[in-house]
Amino acid sequence: MILATISSDPDFHKDVRASLDGHLRFEAAWDLGFGDSARLLGISAEEKCILILDFGDADRALAIARAVDGRPQIASIAVKGGGTREELLQLMQVGVREVLANFTSRDLRQAVSRASAKLACAEDVRGDLFAFMPAKPGCGATTVATYATAIASQMVTEPTLLLDFDIRLGVTSFLLKAEGIHTIVDALLQTDQLDQDLWSSLVAQLGNLHLLGSGPVDFARQVPSDHYAALLDFAIRRYSLVTVDLPGTMEDFECETLMRSKRIFLVCTPDIGALHVARRKASWLQDLRLTEKVAVILNCVERRSTLSVDDIQRIIQLPVRHILPANTADIARAVQQGAILDSSSGLGKHIARISAELTAGRPAYQKPNAVRRFVEYFSISAARDAT
Repeated sequence: MILATISSDPDFHKDVRASLDGHLRFEAAWDLGFGDSARLLGISAEEKCILILDFGDADRALAIARAVDGRPQIASIAVKGGGTREELLQLMQVGVREVLANFTSRDLRQAVSRASAKLACAEDVRGDLFAFMPAKPGCGATTVATYATAIASQMVTEPTLLLDFDIRLGVTSFLLKAEGIHTIVDALLQTDQLDQDLWSSLVAQLGNLHLLGSGPVDFARQVPSDHYAALLDFAIRRYSLVTVDLPGTMEDFECETLMRSKRIFLVCTPDIGALHVARRKASWLQDLRLTEKVAVILNCVERRSTLSVDDIQRIIQLPVRHILPANTADIARAVQQGAILDSSSGLGKHIARISAELTAGRPAYQKPNAVRRFVEYFSISAARDAT
């Protein structure tokens, strides 16, 4: 693995070396100036490189990060950058996931260690990630995410995973009556210890649906953003289909999740307040260059609506992909039973279309053919009698 440091300050190179010496080994170490960045473009796909950029010169450092964006063999770390939300968004847009606002040896070693681990498993087969985000609280994003994932788990042969990233007010566990002694916070706080045994003790298994739901409200609990990223890394290496229910608060860990998602479902209701907030979030997603991934789920639509779908699309400037009718009776019945929403019910049929989108291209679960099994039973019985 190559360690490349880019800065116009000789002391920056020295400080990086001093911080990492004796802790991590590299096959080669390059101390480069901003004018030497072309050397990075010669790194082959078989090589691995950790790139440490001095964002004391933000414009030139950002240009280099942009130049190497999309090269999976290079993991970039921004040092002395991301001091404002706008700067942090810029870094995320060019693929930089490790950002250190201040230079400390401890933080740099941890960032390099995480980057090294990601490069080491870059060739692993990874699952698809789908994110559900509400336009505003009360739009039903959690309900849609929970039942769409649950129905999807009945369509495929492999387990599916639902992660509830709304650690303050999430209700995924409540909807499925899967409340237990462990929550997603337990997993987030132990990301450095996660292995198959620990994971099995944390995740709730409801048939083919695996769930890490939220627990009792704990507003004082703070979880570092990099723990969410580490949990996602662990999850998508073990599941081919992972969905995430996001709180919609537009925090840093949500940006990371959205950027890694194959599809982003923005759940919105047709009322003016929700549409107004959805338009603001659409603008935010545009700043992140993610609008091509976004599909709107219009939830709780009454038969008589004052706004047409075309009107709604013009307001929020995003395409409406799914329309879900208002049907509290189907949801109430499922919640009372703690069961997966019936995919043959009025609302279930519509949500099942979202599930079909999640599971497209995956091995489908084949229901046993009852007639065939009936015939086979008598065939086997006849064969036994003959012997």
